Amino acid sequence: MKICIVHVNAEEVSGPYAELIDKNFNRVKRKDTVLEHRFVKHLKRATDTVFAYPTLLNQVDVVDQFIGAERDGMDAAMVACSGDPGVAEARAVCGIPIVGPMEAAMHLACTYGHKFGIVTVEDRSWSEYCDMMVGAAGLRDRLSGVGRIRIPSKDAFTKGFLDPQVLAEEIERVSAQLIEDGANSIVIGSAGLSVIASTSGLARLSKSEVPIFDCLSVGLKATEMRVDLSTKLGVPEYSRVGFGTHMEQPDVDRLRKLFEKS
Repeated sequence: MKICIVHVNAEEVSGPYAELIDKNFNRVKRKDTVLEHRFVKHLKRATDTVFAYPTLLNQVDVVDQFIGAERDGMDAAMVACSGDPGVAEARAVCGIPIVGPMEAAMHLACTYGHKFGIVTVEDRSWSEYCDMMVGAAGLRDRLSGVGRIRIPSKDAFTKGFLDPQVLAEEIERVSAQLIEDGANSIVIGSAGLSVIASTSGLARLSKSEVPIFDCLSVGLKATEMRVDLSTKLGVPEYSRVGFGTHMEQPDVDRLRKLFEKS
């Protein structure tokens, strides 16, 4: 199967990061899965993604990449961001499975224990967004809490990639506190931290059987599963009643022309 991975920053700033993601993905993907990385055209700062306005603007670029992935014959697509930007919007116009890794990881965590905790970046704006995503997923009663690392994002996603073990230890420290507060499993609510965790071999809390989920790797496996369910059992790529109602192509074309996207 062919899966498109859509990055939320331009290629010139995402190249090395994509290489790290690929190393993790190659450990978990099926042998017959082929990955293609695509990048948005405008956003060039990872730190911009913790703010609402640049995220709103960037969603349009993300959806464009999803549309292009379907047009070019991809079997499914996933966004490489724990905020799942553009996923809901793309599902309304695309006819292939579109996966948000954070949504997938939170629901999977609920099958590993009663409560899950989220470890995320130092930015309060992003930790609050993670909490909002829990509510949108209908998992409020299953969340034990959201914990933030103490390393600022500008250091975590520069120096952290050079010395991932320091960040892995910080992720583990916050995870341990969330477990103490009632979590049975941990979801990493940051794509960058997820990459670092898996790069460092962090998949469980030390000396315990408590799972720690890299949301990107979970998202990739969820994408593979959804392709199989569609191609082998005939399950639709998404529910087409209510919010998931599929837009007719002439309306999509009309809107893209109206907003000068064609």
